[in-house]
Amino acid sequence: MRLVERVEASARERDAALDRETARARGVVHTPAAIARFIAHAADLALREHLDRRDGIASDDVVLVDPATGPGVFLAALIEHGTSHDGRPRACVGLDVDRDAIARADAIVGATARELGWPLRLACGDALASLAPVRELEDDDVVRVVIGNPPWAARSANRDARFTETLLDDFRRDEAGVALAERKIGVLSDDYVRFVRWSAELVRRARRGGVIAMVTNASFLDGPVHRAMRAALGRWLDRIDVIDLGGSSLIARGRGADDNVFGVRPSVAITIGVRAPQRRGATTLRIARIEGTRDAKLDTLSRGALRWEAHDVAGPWRLARGRRAPAIYRSWPGLDAWMPFHREGLQTNRDDLVIARDREALFASIDAFARGAPRRATPHWDPDRARIVARDLLRDPDAHVRRIAYRPFDERVALVHPALCHRPRPELARAIDTSGLALVSARKDRGQLAWACFGAARVLPDNCWLSTRSSCRARAFPLCDPEGAPNLDVDLARRTEDTIGAVLDARTFAMWALAWMASEPYRETCDEALRTDYPRIPAPRDAAELQRIAGHGEAIARALIEPAAPLAITIHEARPGRVRAREDEGVIERGGARWIEGVPPRALRLVIGHHTALACLADAPAAILGAIDATARAIDGASRAIAELDVLRDA
Repeated sequence: MRLVERVEASARERDAALDRETARARGVVHTPAAIARFIAHAADLALREHLDRRDGIASDDVVLVDPATGPGVFLAALIEHGTSHDGRPRACVGLDVDRDAIARADAIVGATARELGWPLRLACGDALASLAPVRELEDDDVVRVVIGNPPWAARSANRDARFTETLLDDFRRDEAGVALAERKIGVLSDDYVRFVRWSAELVRRARRGGVIAMVTNASFLDGPVHRAMRAALGRWLDRIDVIDLGGSSLIARGRGADDNVFGVRPSVAITIGVRAPQRRGATTLRIARIEGTRDAKLDTLSRGALRWEAHDVAGPWRLARGRRAPAIYRSWPGLDAWMPFHREGLQTNRDDLVIARDREALFASIDAFARGAPRRATPHWDPDRARIVARDLLRDPDAHVRRIAYRPFDERVALVHPALCHRPRPELARAIDTSGLALVSARKDRGQLAWACFGAARVLPDNCWLSTRSSCRARAFPLCDPEGAPNLDVDLARRTEDTIGAVLDARTFAMWALAWMASEPYRETCDEALRTDYPRIPAPRDAAELQRIAGHGEAIARALIEPAAPLAITIHEARPGRVRAREDEGVIERGGARWIEGVPPRALRLVIGHHTALACLADAPAAILGAIDATARAIDGASRAIAELDVLRDA
């Protein structure tokens, strides 16, 4: 058995010895041999081709470091690859906070290194405590190579470390040094972000340059709050190669396999970054995307069969899955600029407890909980304390019971109280209560389905109104803010009014915007750009255009929020089972048999967010399909009207 496979077997033993909670808290995810070998080879190639080191990782002025070494699979890959060269590196260091991991690494990798004369030192310690946690990293007059797989822990064990907190400040400010406007930037404290930042600083300070070669969570590739991180890496590194391995269970997937190579929920990426001793011009960014089964992805890496695509470091980095938006799209203000007050929808973290189809079912659920029905505690919620509140609420619950827009065409009732709901959104609820209508869209959508993040609600929407995936959360844009003032930017409205010669109010603009977001020409043409930030909406060119398009928006809103005439369909008895649509035939099957016939194909093709018509069916399919069909017809009308405007063509 080769060295890397021996370490891989040791890692599996370690997995079996760790209890699940400990492994999860520490972010322990062991690396397949194919990935370790690929990264070792990529680091070697980067040194030879871009930093003029003939012996690559075995050059005598190179210091190799794995800051989260675990059982040592990357060190094993380095030794396997490096011993094919004539030389030896100046130093090779493996660090980990886990003494058992270091002991395992020493038993196999350390023993082999000693036999081969490879200058390996293993140490138990926290790499992120400083830039020189071991003596080998004190010398700046070397080429530094950081390699490895940092912990996969969202709640970092290093979140209170002053040193990494100081370094992370660069990832929390834009290029002008201004703090990011987002209130929720916790993802920039993830362990992998800290290790990337530490690695970048290490190679930045190496006088002879350096290489970062790591496999991590891939959320930084297009996450809106990761934009400063992307920008900083673009400034500091001369070359960046990213292999997007996909595999996220947090996004809505299209057809075909897209397995996760680690068996974790987030998507995975390999990043190879090169820092030259002196900057040689603009940063070169390439991205390769690998799809398929886990075995197919690892085989592609083993063969090095990558298809590279050049990218601009100024924008999102993930491979485009839609058409590039025309240049004019970037000149339009974002929906968040037009309507400044907006919030993510209601987030309960316990829908089955506080959301129901009617009041009777809701109160039965709360009553069972108050009487002691078991509930698991979380870091954010103590069920015993919540029971005390629940008992009080049952005496007079009406102040906190409200209708919510749970999913498209599906309103429910909820007990919205901070003791029971993770994020009850009181400001948003107050604004929607006053205005009676809110647009629904999203800031990002990493899903593989076509972009369809549009809608309207007359009550507080759930944050899963568009998708149950955390990578596409619903945000509501009510017609007024919580104080009752129109939710329309004054300056943008005034400039528009000067152009069209008519008053622009919040509702008219909202309907104009809804028609644009729902229209197929807009969604198809701007698909790529729509995934990475709030939709951008053009200003109307004249009053007649505004009224005509806003009228189509009104029709879409009505279809979404008002009761519709039941669709004339045929419903058969069908046994429970999988529901499937035959779109062209207008048929819905259940349990392998025909259940509903006579459905217009346009209704079966309608997708809002990641929800299809089938996901919206409930107890009254005729009424719901009628609303879906009315929405689809209204969208068709908006699509034709916007296609006639001809403003989406490239200049």
